[in-house]
Amino acid sequence: MLTERQRQEFARDGIVALRRAFSADEAARIQDVLWDELRTRHGIERSDRSTWKAGEAIGMKTSKRSKAFEPICGPAVASVLDELLGEGGWERPKQFGNVLITFPNATAPRVPHRIWHSDFDPGFDPDHLFAVKLWALCDDVAPGGGGTPQLLGSHKLFARYLASTPTRDYKEAKFGFLRSHPWLEALTRDDREPDRDERFLDVEVDVDGLPARVVELTGEAGDVFVTHGWVFHSIPVNAGTWPRLMRSCAVYAGNKNVF
Repeated sequence: MLTERQRQEFARDGIVALRRAFSADEAARIQDVLWDELRTRHGIERSDRSTWKAGEAIGMKTSKRSKAFEPICGPAVASVLDELLGEGGWERPKQFGNVLITFPNATAPRVPHRIWHSDFDPGFDPDHLFAVKLWALCDDVAPGGGGTPQLLGSHKLFARYLASTPTRDYKEAKFGFLRSHPWLEALTRDDREPDRDERFLDVEVDVDGLPARVVELTGEAGDVFVTHGWVFHSIPVNAGTWPRLMRSCAVYAGNKNVF
């Protein structure tokens, strides 16, 4: 069940954080599944950093199908989905989407300028919550450690942009939106400036009357973030000392909507 403050935050920013939505023991079982496949598929050993390969570990097909991830949509998350999408108004994910593993690949964190996007078609009715994304931390993710960057408030900015343009083509809508305001253009430009994080990360700005800010998803194993389907996000670098282990999946609404 969401608090009133959480409801307001979701409506305003398009995100709600559910801390310890699943247990440490459940997270440990998930970690074992991931590391087992990293060993068998990629030759990566948890205890041997010499085997670690910088960047993303892809092709985690066995882990993707594992039942160990079922606790991601446990009672805490299910109750929030009932509240946001309506009880009986959503279907439990058959799988839990992408396996997101990024080994340390940078010497310093940096807000990305590339691949800002949302995962949902611009043709949905903006007056109803058509879908959310679940972002589950399968291990602790520290600041700068590869937590997925999210552009909070972009669900409202994108809806406003769509109201001003006839296009519903995905690429045209995405790129048109990202060119629609100087701050958004700056976010998506490779400025090479050393103060980029200071200007964009955790700094709220006013975009023609609507708030926006970039955050990275950080926290402890078992935390789950729920974001509005039109919240834009990007691909992180990992400047930490441990791989980020996450999963992300979509949950679509049925006929009942709250926001």
